[in-house]
Amino acid sequence: MAEAGQSMPEGAPLAGGSVQATLTGAKEARKRAELDAQLLANRIALLKQEEEKAWKKIEETRKRATEIMELRKQNEQKFSAKEHFYKQKWESIRAAQAANQQQRDKAKAIREQTRQGLMEQKFQNAKSTKQHSQTMLLQKKEREAAERQANLERSSYLKARKDDAKRRMEEDRLAQLEKYREDYEARAAQEELLRARTEALVAKMEKEEMELIQ
Repeated sequence: MAEAGQSMPEGAPLAGGSVQATLTGAKEARKRAELDAQLLANRIALLKQEEEKAWKKIEETRKRATEIMELRKQNEQKFSAKEHFYKQKWESIRAAQAANQQQRDKAKAIREQTRQGLMEQKFQNAKSTKQHSQTMLLQKKEREAAERQANLERSSYLKARKDDAKRRMEEDRLAQLEKYREDYEARAAQEELLRARTEALVAKMEKEEMELIQ
């Protein structure tokens, strides 16, 4: 009986040490699991932040593209307004030319009437009016020739100015359109590059996460 009573204390410390080791191991395993969970949560939060940044940049690029298209529309409207203005101005010039032609025709008719009167007077006073009539006729021809030359030069000048203005406006319009096209293509290429980088980063981080999980 005494030997049996002495064997119990020897086994008790061994059982207590085993339980303590098991408890300690469980605590450490729990801490490692909590640490792994925290690291995973941090990685997921970082991935979400990067994704939000990428979407924000994409949205900004889209907004800029919309602004560019709106600006292009406004410029086209301005060009159309200018074109309409110059068209009206040219029509006004042509109307003024027509009015001037009417005035010239009227003046020519008056001169013709005057000449007829002078011719009648010449028949009445042949000697006294003959030289005068010839002089007037010569001056009339010179004046008409000068007027025709002036009208021709004025028409040529106005036509040249119109053609030059039209050419410059077309060149400006084409240059502006080309600039808008280049800006839009550059924005689109930048957006595609950002998208590719973001997708590559997400794929890499997903791979790292899977490796850590495994």
